[in-house]
Amino acid sequence: MIRRTITLAIALAAACGPGKSDDTETGEPTTAATTETDPPATGTTTSTGDPPTGTTDTTTTGTTSSSTTAEPTTTIGTTGDSEDFDQLGACAVPMVCEQFLHDDGEIQGHQEGPEGFLDVERCILTGLRDGTPGFYVYGVNSVFANGDEREVNHIVVHADRTVTFASHFKGSFFDADTDSSTEVFEPAQTCTLVDAAFFDNCFENHDDWTHYSECMKIEKWWTDCVAMGPRCE
Repeated sequence: MIRRTITLAIALAAACGPGKSDDTETGEPTTAATTETDPPATGTTTSTGDPPTGTTDTTTTGTTSSSTTAEPTTTIGTTGDSEDFDQLGACAVPMVCEQFLHDDGEIQGHQEGPEGFLDVERCILTGLRDGTPGFYVYGVNSVFANGDEREVNHIVVHADRTVTFASHFKGSFFDADTDSSTEVFEPAQTCTLVDAAFFDNCFENHDDWTHYSECMKIEKWWTDCVAMGPRCE
């Protein structure tokens, strides 16, 4: 009886000894298993998919360069010196006729000007025909679909039937890609007026649509031109 009691005690002691674990019997996960399931602390930021440093700069630069707005190219050219033109304009000689700029260009359907001579045109041509000394201002103002241009001539007629003139040309032209402006000053030249018969023929045979092209072009008014600088008398 005592031997059986001792044997039972030994068996109970063995069953509850330090070699056994309550966790193992209940199936609860160990502390090590919990640690393995946690993601590494350093991986949290990387896993968000944020672009690396420098992406913002690259994107901004690309956006700016991809702009499709194109500014027109503007070109401005000026040649010559206005001194001759200005000096003739300041000559102390009487003005024979009022200043006149003839209209010409696409703005007019006929592109020639008025049907017949205007009074100011007759004044200019008569003064040149007769060699009337004094100051004249004549030019052409043209308007086109893509721009405009103006030529102004300062003309001084001398008593010896010669004439000194200087020209100023200014034009602006544009299209989808270009906006350009040109200004030219031609040096003064002294020329000889053509025979009076030329001007008489204008009055007799061109008092119609042809008067502008046949009679109101300054290159038809004089000949034998020489660059001699401004001359008032």
